[in-house]
Amino acid sequence: MRFWYGAALAAAMVAGTASARDLAVPADKGWMHAQTRLIVRSSVAGLNRVAITDATTTEHDIAVKLESPDKSVFATLFLFHPAVPSVPLWFDRSRIAIEERRNFDKGAPASADPIAFAPSGSGPAVALRQSWSLLSSPYRSTSLAVMPIGEWLLVVRLTAEKLTANALDARMDEMIAALKPAIATTPAYPGPAAPVAACATQTDFAHLPKAKLEKSSSSNPLFTLLMNAAVMDQAEKDKANPKAEPVTPAAPLCRDGIATTMFGVYRREGEDSDGYMIALADAGRTVDVFPDLMSQIEKRKTKSYTVRLNDVDASASSYPSFNALPRPDQVVDLIAKGSPTAKSQGKNIIINSSTLGS
Repeated sequence: MRFWYGAALAAAMVAGTASARDLAVPADKGWMHAQTRLIVRSSVAGLNRVAITDATTTEHDIAVKLESPDKSVFATLFLFHPAVPSVPLWFDRSRIAIEERRNFDKGAPASADPIAFAPSGSGPAVALRQSWSLLSSPYRSTSLAVMPIGEWLLVVRLTAEKLTANALDARMDEMIAALKPAIATTPAYPGPAAPVAACATQTDFAHLPKAKLEKSSSSNPLFTLLMNAAVMDQAEKDKANPKAEPVTPAAPLCRDGIATTMFGVYRREGEDSDGYMIALADAGRTVDVFPDLMSQIEKRKTKSYTVRLNDVDASASSYPSFNALPRPDQVVDLIAKGSPTAKSQGKNIIINSSTLGS
């Protein structure tokens, strides 16, 4: 079962995601996701579809539940548009959620490392998968696969009461073949996929001085989101322009610190630690923490740090800045309890009136 903390955090400040909604699809009919064209029939690899839910209002975070007739094998398909398009990142988040679950203390992976593979059986190995034996659980095995579909991700979780990890891995083969997910052809997923590793240099977050929130100001969030909107707009133009320069693949992500089910801290390998990214749970949402642009333009003696939540619907929400690099738990607490100062989606920007002052 997926850990929904990330979606719950986002729901606190993103309108329309207060709870997952059921999609009314007849049990004997197939369902197609309009944006990816992924088809999930009433039965997939011997498992019957029992529910389809959407944690958004726009089908950007879909969960499809399936189970065998005797309910001894069940699966959940998660289809979402991640804020950061990275198979290794979201495999890492899902893996951590699996391994931190109750009764997993004696779980054992069936392979030493996650396995990179091509979803269609040929082409670049853009996806990752792994299976586990569950030795102290009501279930005997569980399996995970993360695959790209265009700019989207399809995550498959498969669990069985009696099947061994190897037997369940074979059932995962059947599931993948039945779904026939398309290999990504976008620069976002060039392959081959490789598991996330710990950063060579770790940030000592525990000993960072506790940062303080700065007084509300409308200029900082507005400037940040204007820059974000401009970058997003240019990216969309480049996609439609065959003469645009090809996107240079980003450096691999690495894990900075000990990640938990609630969140993990990541950055690009080789970059300094003047900022970082938080991945919330395993639901595709991220938070960027980076030096505030206005504080640099104004050449202040000390840098401020901007907090921006990136959602699965391509929206971005800014939060009050910190007067120094904050600890990750401070950022997560701000997102969970605070209110965004502004939000952008496409070319539209909405400023929270409370940030404008009297």
